[in-house]
Amino acid sequence: MSVTEDTPPPAAAEPPTPRALDSGPPDARSSAPGSSIRAELVEAGIWLTLVAFGLVGTVILASSHVALGLREPPWHDGWQARFDPLIVVPAVVAAIILVLIGRWAATVHPAPPRTRGAAVPTAPESGPAESGSGVFRLSWPVLLLVGYVGSLAWTFALALVAPGGIRAGLRAPADLVTAAHAIGNDPLAMVAAYTDHVPPATAGSVDVLPAHPPGPLLAAWTLARLGLSGAVPLGIAFTLIGALTVPVVCVAVRSLCHETAARRLVPILVLAPWSGWMAASPDAVTALLAALAVAVGVVGCEPGRRYSAWWALASGLLLGLAALFGYAPVWLGVAVAAAYFVRRRPLLNAVTGLGALLPLFLFAAWGFSWPDGLALARVPHQPLAATLAWAFLDLTVALLGAGPVAVRAARRLRLTPGWPFLLGATAAALFAALARLAEGGTQRTWLPLLPWLLVAAVAPRPRPAGPGDRVRAGALPVMLMSLGAAGAIVLRLFMGGPS
Repeated sequence: MSVTEDTPPPAAAEPPTPRALDSGPPDARSSAPGSSIRAELVEAGIWLTLVAFGLVGTVILASSHVALGLREPPWHDGWQARFDPLIVVPAVVAAIILVLIGRWAATVHPAPPRTRGAAVPTAPESGPAESGSGVFRLSWPVLLLVGYVGSLAWTFALALVAPGGIRAGLRAPADLVTAAHAIGNDPLAMVAAYTDHVPPATAGSVDVLPAHPPGPLLAAWTLARLGLSGAVPLGIAFTLIGALTVPVVCVAVRSLCHETAARRLVPILVLAPWSGWMAASPDAVTALLAALAVAVGVVGCEPGRRYSAWWALASGLLLGLAALFGYAPVWLGVAVAAAYFVRRRPLLNAVTGLGALLPLFLFAAWGFSWPDGLALARVPHQPLAATLAWAFLDLTVALLGAGPVAVRAARRLRLTPGWPFLLGATAAALFAALARLAEGGTQRTWLPLLPWLLVAAVAPRPRPAGPGDRVRAGALPVMLMSLGAAGAIVLRLFMGGPS
């Protein structure tokens, strides 16, 4: 008996169903749903235990005789428990993000069936559609746009419940606004005299200038020239710029990992607790510049990418600009170097390094010495007890800002192909600690690093057998995201405002 064209192919040759493509790691497909819930409960319990330990230690330090320079650590303005009826706004925004963006980021539906003999469509670079059995519900560019809008909405919603209302939550730092007005018509003179007029940094200070190079001040002056001269308009501009960090980070993750992981990272980054620190912060601009530097470098070294040297040069220029906005984020360049190593493009390191030096040399010609600025930003040596206390407090703040998803990311570090991002963020964090930049300034120093620390949360468990896997990724930790959003709202209701 002969086999005709109408004979169906064997079952083993059938493509995977869309459900299998969307279900993430093998353990999520083969085990009962209860195992995923139990895993999230364990991770939530670990995070709550660490937070409780950190808060109890904070209370002990606040009642001790260790001189920290704060009224009620770890916040400069202390704690002020209150109830704000506007709490319903961030709660609704969080629910919308969980329901809509979470579904759009991870769901696939079947592709149109192909008839035998039809031409095979060109597959995208990554994602389930490359298998020909399914396509994503929402296109990648549209998802990035939705992620930006969601990040912006979540940041504004958290600012709404800040002490003093949304105007207080969106007000740019006072010393930055005052210094920008004092520049006048000669910004180069300010650059030349920056290290002469800026006082040294102190632990726990909220002032922007001592802890930053002149980049934020020049940005504030430029925006004031464009008509955004008030504290609130300037803060809104910083917020609008900083929200772009989410889609840019996801573009880099899509390149180095794959599109499935990048899609599921979108709602995680959108709903991250540290989004509340992005409001009106010049460090939001730093975070965007650093993310752009990493994304351009990673995308530019993709196999088959044309003009890779120009991409590497652009990555270096952006990295140099980021170094003029913050001292620690420049070490995110380690992530770019590691990506070059993974893709066997080592010569691009020289091009990126040259590009990073060009902005620093230009500002040096104008009179600003980056090493001298770093010396001003370093907190002076303190007694050992104060140094250890600040290390404990800063880790507690970082834990609150990263949220419970950080626990899942920590448990899956060895499973992610995005390890270069983690390497760069770790290098920046270690530099900040060794240079004493983070003592009392975790919110601003670690803000550009926190998005990269959550990349491993979408790594599949167990690790794919094949190195070219383009489908499997960790399922969305909805419970952990919800807990993190609730923790961010509660934190805003307990933090004090300027007295």
